[in-house]
Amino acid sequence: MKAFVVGGTGLLGRHLVPMLIEEGHRVTVMSPGDRWGWLPDEVDRVRASLVAPGTPELLRTRLAGHDVVVNLASAVPADPTAPGAWQLNTQLRRDGTRVLLDAVRDIGVRRLVQMSISMVYADGGDRWLDESAPFDPDPARAGLVDPVVAMESAVTRHRPDELAWTVLRGGRFVGPGTLQDAQVAALRAGRLPVAGDGRSFVSMVHVRDYAAAVSAAVRAGAAGLVCNVCADPVRVADYLDTVARLVGAGRPRRDPAGRSELPSQRVSSARARCELGWRPRHGIWPTPAK
Repeated sequence: MKAFVVGGTGLLGRHLVPMLIEEGHRVTVMSPGDRWGWLPDEVDRVRASLVAPGTPELLRTRLAGHDVVVNLASAVPADPTAPGAWQLNTQLRRDGTRVLLDAVRDIGVRRLVQMSISMVYADGGDRWLDESAPFDPDPARAGLVDPVVAMESAVTRHRPDELAWTVLRGGRFVGPGTLQDAQVAALRAGRLPVAGDGRSFVSMVHVRDYAAAVSAAVRAGAAGLVCNVCADPVRVADYLDTVARLVGAGRPRRDPAGRSELPSQRVSSARARCELGWRPRHGIWPTPAK
């Protein structure tokens, strides 16, 4: 098949694009940045952003002849706490997804795989959260949740017999180049405590395992499928204690008055295992300290 991968030069694309090529697909990558050097020679390149003014017309030209579109477009900021840091990411989810889907419809591409996230679920305590779990209504988390609602709604409003879409809600990425690197540095510096009682669940996935799920979705061609894609959830205290031990850091201190960054999310990926034959292969743990 011919696969058009939007946002394919980022961390996830570095794992996914070689997988698609290995499976025999012809790949076009669209990205606005300058991280092209690692791409194999056989990959076609389109330098553009989904939210640039001329992109709708460009897409209608470059999408022609492709069998499947994979939308990985995101803009995770280097400093998530900076004012306006998430503005571009929100724009890509709200507006960029709509621009892409309009072009997909007009050109007649029949298949789409859309990256999404599971961090939008409401607090589930110790309960397992499948794909029917409600999104978090807390206004304090609207900046994260609302753009994902808009993005997924833009996809799922299409009839699956007209556009065979799959939405993959990934957990928090771990592995080299992810937030886990900063967590390891903070643990070594003694700056990452266990907030509250540490019993909240966190659901993560190695970036290469998520790429494998995307590749499986391209291969399966399912229509109207929403899947969580996470490794086995762990409690926050167990996760931080284990990471600290593996990297040779001291046991993180406890902060009983602190509040966890995310609500407790014990996410089930049973559907991805059943429908896509997906299994996490790389785990969630960093390489042990030498």
